[in-house]
Amino acid sequence: MWKTTAHLRHQVKSHWGPLAGLLTGLMFVVVQLTTAHVGDHCGRLGQIAEEWRIGLPARQVMCVATLDGDLVYDHFLAPTRKPASQTASLLQ
Repeated sequence: MWKTTAHLRHQVKSHWGPLAGLLTGLMFVVVQLTTAHVGDHCGRLGQIAEEWRIGLPARQVMCVATLDGDLVYDHFLAPTRKPASQTASLLQ
């Protein structure tokens, strides 16, 4: 029993770098697979979630209704407010 644990401890120490890289990569894949993506089904209309993709920044997706009546995630475009100076110049 003791020889087995000592051998396992030695193997983990000698292969720590590749093992850590493998675990990090696995974590990224799991996070990407478990988050919402455009086209995935959702449960509540108007629900906002973040879409995570490897190598890209996180984007927000919103639960919308399709013409068929299905609820799916789609890109969310938040309305932007114009600065007051632009609004005043447009009114003149």
